[in-house]
Amino acid sequence: MKINLKRIFAVISLLVLATICLQVYWNYKNYLSNKERIKNEVQIAYDKAIETYFDEDSKENFISIVSKDSTTKVEDLIHVIKLDSKLRKQFIKLKKTDAINANAPNKIKKLVKNQKNTHPINIKAVKVEEISSIQILKGKKAIDSIGGLENFPSKITMSFKNDSIKYKMLDSIFKVELDRKNIALNYEIKHLKNDTLIYTYLKSKAKLPLQIVPNSVYFKNEETLNLNYDYSNSLLIKRIGNELLLSLLFSLAIIGCLFFLLYIIKKQKKIDEIKNDFINNITHEFKTPITTIATALEGMSIFNPENNLEKNKKYIAISFNQLYKLENMVEKILETATLNSKELQLNLENINLIVLIKSIIEKHQDISKKQITFEFEKEELYIRADSFYLENAISNLIDNAIKYGGNNVQINCFQTDKTTIIKVKDNGNSILKSQEKLIFEKFYRIPKGNIHNIKGHGIGLYFAKTIVEKHFGTIELTITNKTIFKITLPND
Repeated sequence: MKINLKRIFAVISLLVLATICLQVYWNYKNYLSNKERIKNEVQIAYDKAIETYFDEDSKENFISIVSKDSTTKVEDLIHVIKLDSKLRKQFIKLKKTDAINANAPNKIKKLVKNQKNTHPINIKAVKVEEISSIQILKGKKAIDSIGGLENFPSKITMSFKNDSIKYKMLDSIFKVELDRKNIALNYEIKHLKNDTLIYTYLKSKAKLPLQIVPNSVYFKNEETLNLNYDYSNSLLIKRIGNELLLSLLFSLAIIGCLFFLLYIIKKQKKIDEIKNDFINNITHEFKTPITTIATALEGMSIFNPENNLEKNKKYIAISFNQLYKLENMVEKILETATLNSKELQLNLENINLIVLIKSIIEKHQDISKKQITFEFEKEELYIRADSFYLENAISNLIDNAIKYGGNNVQINCFQTDKTTIIKVKDNGNSILKSQEKLIFEKFYRIPKGNIHNIKGHGIGLYFAKTIVEKHFGTIELTITNKTIFKITLPND
């Protein structure tokens, strides 16, 4: 099936765009949700602060009428409420003399009648003992001084709301609520009555765009304490930071997977093209010797009816030569197939590298008209290596230099303290910088369009690299005015 990379790239790009848009939309909705949540939290904190403020204020502005006598009724406490302290004292004094002074009740009535802002009292219903046992306590300190209200079985408590607002006290309570919710605000409190501004506490120089109207029953009609506020975007980012981070990681993971998929598809397409190219090349390589052998056999059977021994020897030599080429090609393919397997075991031995390279050069010099020179420092240079595989690796480099390089091929071999270095140079420039790393891949051949004037399978450099690495060495390519393949092997 033909792979259309442009269409695949377009589909992946659309998926990436859709993923990004979805994440942006989700994060925007999360952002709006958290804005609304902060607004609600500020509203709750402010309402609670106002409620706490009035509760605390009422503790300082209340009167409790208490009695230690459990038989005291609520009506008795109400009677005492109607009498002020001066009247109570006179009432008790007159009541005590009531038995010897017949005019005492009349005097009491006169006292009550003359007392301003008092309601009619049933004097006969009020007893001296009850009034004596009843106390009027004003404020929390007075209650604390007698050990608390729980010590009195009969009591009435009345609280009074102060018309004036203690802004500092309200502000401190509000800050405690904000700290508890981890909210940092820039705010001001505006006291309004009948929509007229009375006072602004903590007046801000900056414009505060957000406003809260408290939900409280403690205010008089047409009176309120509005809160104008604003907060930093860092508060929102801090709240949605984890979600943003997860969203970013999720998006990057999806985008990374999609582009990794594109990379794999592209790589598989490239491998498929290289494989097809390899099959085409190897088919042509196999076809030539097969055709030559068939021609030789045909010549022996058809064009040699007299059974001339000289002609037969010639045809047989041609056939053997072509069979040898076929055998070499099959060996290379089989060797390449086992390079990465554990079955490939190197037979390490001490070999004279100079002698090995000379023998390789002689083989190539017999079949090539190009000049091959060899430079070395001494006649004996021993290393531990597998002579068979290392010979093939060096031979592949020389073969490439002859096929694709210039007219001159130069080999250098020398030794340092820790390494042995082999360089194969040619004066050709057929390898581009962009292909320096690619040429060591299996089956890779430098693209030449439809030109197949030089036969090859794309496995020679791959074979050389693998064998050198199995000897714990390295191979690298340097392209200057010359093409240089450098093999570095450890001395140990």
